Amino acid sequence: MTQNPDDIMAQHLLTGGKMLSELCPVCGAPLFNIKGVKKCVVCEETKKDQPETAPHLPASVPENLRVLVPKYAQDDIRPANSLTEEMDALILSFSARAKGEPDPARCLTLMECIRTAAEAKTILTRFK
Repeated sequence: MTQNPDDIMAQHLLTGGKMLSELCPVCGAPLFNIKGVKKCVVCEETKKDQPETAPHLPASVPENLRVLVPKYAQDDIRPANSLTEEMDALILSFSARAKGEPDPARCLTLMECIRTAAEAKTILTRFK
């Protein structure tokens, strides 16, 4: 049974956990310092409640297994120009979101996304 995030956090506060000012990048809940370890107690608790979704693969793969190959991994990869244009659009999108974001932690996350996208674009342009 999944608990309410507020109840999960309250339980950890009562048992000595310290709530930090940083937010979890996955769920947006405050991170906790528990015995010197920084973690998101909400994500941790919800992972416990969810059953394992991916079954373990057998040691040998059957011959009739159909393998799906994503478009970006196929032989006919799009030219680098369109990828760099998409990276530019992604950077602009993140920039617009960061400009209007009132929460400093989320703004920092968006800025990290912009940096990562810019680094990816630089790598792509090296292989032109």
